[in-house]
Amino acid sequence: GSAQEAGTVARLMLHHPECVCEEVGLCCVDVDRWRDEWGLGAVSVPPVGASPDAIVQFPTSSFVQSSDNRSDDDTAGEGWERLVVEVKNHSPFRRDPSGKSGVFYVDDRTPFETPPPYHVPQLQMEMLAADTTAGLLCMQSATRGIRVFRIERDDEYCAGMLRTLGAMHEEYVLRGREPPERMFSDRDWYFDLVRRTVKIARGATLWEEIPHHARLPGEAYDERPFLPASG
Repeated sequence: GSAQEAGTVARLMLHHPECVCEEVGLCCVDVDRWRDEWGLGAVSVPPVGASPDAIVQFPTSSFVQSSDNRSDDDTAGEGWERLVVEVKNHSPFRRDPSGKSGVFYVDDRTPFETPPPYHVPQLQMEMLAADTTAGLLCMQSATRGIRVFRIERDDEYCAGMLRTLGAMHEEYVLRGREPPERMFSDRDWYFDLVRRTVKIARGATLWEEIPHHARLPGEAYDERPFLPASG
């Protein structure tokens, strides 16, 4: 899980030694800017922020299929693209099917063919907060390497998220009311947003697959999946 996020970012950078990683923490959405550009009107959007796992700059040639006829002159003066990076790692441990308490086994799941839609809102908000036009979703398993998906920022979707947050803020937060589950399920725009979430996930591009490597350079590892029982 989150304990391995730094290792995933390190593996991405080692695989692309030409890239530059920025120091990043909490990025704040410029609500006033987007309110004007997207015509959000008087919707009371609260302060919004997001924390990507990394912001990495890649040469634009990294995202263009290479050609055998491409010369060194073709890459001279090329630009750089700034992308947020979000890492999702998967635990290889599963509970014993018999239901016995405290018993687990190792079963590293098959990598996702496309990103799960529930990761889309987070990555879109990170792109909006960091003001990038695209992002990378790095999905790593314990033994099957990393799948790197590229997802473009969808401004119409981001505007919908800000409107949703504004509606929740106005109708529940400012009034001190407890929001119910699926608080906007009776609104037509709610289902439009859900459908667009699924569409964005299905439209993600599998940019590359980074093979599994048991070790990062210079690191010491205890590769046993389970530790001996104490006592």
